This record gives sequence, structure tokens and C-alpha cells, in this order.
Amino acid sequence: MEILKIQNLCKTYGKGEAKVDALKNVSFSLNKEEFAAVVGESSFGKSTLLNCIGALDTPTSGSVLMDGQNLFSMKEEKRTIFRRRNIGFIFQSFQLVSEPNVEHNITFPLLLDYRKPDSFRRPGFPGNRWRSYGFGREIG
Repeated sequence: MEILKIQNLCKTYGKGEAKVDALKNVSFSLNKEEFAAVVGESSFGKSTLLNCIGALDTPTSGSVLMDGQNLFSMKEEKRTIFRRRNIGFIFQSFQLVSEPNVEHNITFPLLLDYRKPDSFRRPGFPGNRWRSYGFGREIG
């Protein structure tokens, strides 16, 4: 089952002599339970690709289909909700909301959807795995 399909993805920055093609006609797909790594030298478009796949940045052309839905045919508000509910990010730079612990940062998207974080603490809920990795301690 195909969960991600990237078709002819392009991202261009600048114009004229300053034009940089960060992505040029990138195409691939991933099926459920497949694993992929994005590797390459610095400044070769890895972060740009991931930002486009995650709908954090808009491609110049091409499409990103996740579970059959074209992310960039969605209106911005719908894409934001889709991203919040379906895509997880671990940023290279510090992007956490300035809260006292990891739990608040993990549950923050639930609050944006008017969902009660306590309802996700039931035993066996996949979101509870973060505690087994030692998260939940105070930061700072």
C-alpha cells in the first residue's frame, strides 16, 4: 500500500543569476512499512525535500501525495490540520515550545485539536512510548 508518492518535485530559490534549483524533478514512492533514509552532502537539498514532504515549505512544482491526498492542492488551513494530525517532526535546531518538559511539547498538538491529553495516557496507547525512552523528566 503506497503511503507517500513524490512526483516531479521541484524547488527553486531566487531568480536570474541567483537562481538555485534545490530540487529538480524528484520522484519516488514509499509503501506502508518501508523505511527510507535521505542522505547526501551538505547543500544538496535534503532539508528542502523533507520540508516539502512535511508541508512546511511549498514546492515550485510537482506533487506530494500522502495516503492518496495531494498536500499542495489543499487549502493552507486544511494542510496545517493534516500536517498536525499526520506528520511528526524532529528538528535539527531547537524548535520546542518553551514549556517545562517534553510531555507538554508532545501533547501540544492535541490541544490545538481540542483533544484532552489525559485521554491518551491509557495503557497500551502508542503515544506512551516516549516515557519508556526516559522522556517526561524536567528540562532545563
